[in-house]
Amino acid sequence: MFKAQPSDTQFIIVTFVLVLLLGIPTFMNLTEDSYVVAEEEVFESAQAPALAGGREPASIPSAKVAAVSRLTQFDLSCAKKALSPLSVDSGYVQFEGKNCLRGFKEGDVEIINKSNGYTASIFLRGTDKYQTDLIQLKKGDNEITIRYRERSGKAVEEVLLVRSSQI
Repeated sequence: MFKAQPSDTQFIIVTFVLVLLLGIPTFMNLTEDSYVVAEEEVFESAQAPALAGGREPASIPSAKVAAVSRLTQFDLSCAKKALSPLSVDSGYVQFEGKNCLRGFKEGDVEIINKSNGYTASIFLRGTDKYQTDLIQLKKGDNEITIRYRERSGKAVEEVLLVRSSQI
C-alpha cells in the first residue's frame, strides 16, 4: 500500500546519471571550440605571406572625391547664357542655384533626366534659391530637361547635357 521512500543511494545514482547526461555534451562543446580555434590559427598562418603588404578593403576607391564637388550651379530663369555640356566624375549630380522666377511654388519646376526617366525633387531654400536631390545619371551623355513657367505664363523647357564618366 505504501511506496518505499527513495534511499540516499538511489538519489545519488539518479543525480550521477543527470550529471553525465548534461556533462558529456558540455565537455564535447568545450573541446570542439579549442579545435576550431586551432584550425583558425592554421588558416591565419597560411595567409600571413599574402597579407604581408597590409590589408586593404577591396571596395573602397583609392581616390576620394568630396561630395561638394558634385554640386552644379544652375540658375533658373535668370539672364540666359549658352548652356554648355557639363562633365561630372560620378553617377549623380545635384543642382542648386538662384531662382529668378517670381511667385515660385513647389511643383512649378520639373527637372527630368530623359536618359533614364529620373524625376528630381526640388527643394526651396528661401525665396530666391533652390536645390535638387541627387539626380541619377547613366554612364555617358545624359539629357536633363528643366521645365518651368515664366511670369508671363509662357512654358519654358531648357535642355542641359551632362556627361558622366562613371557610375
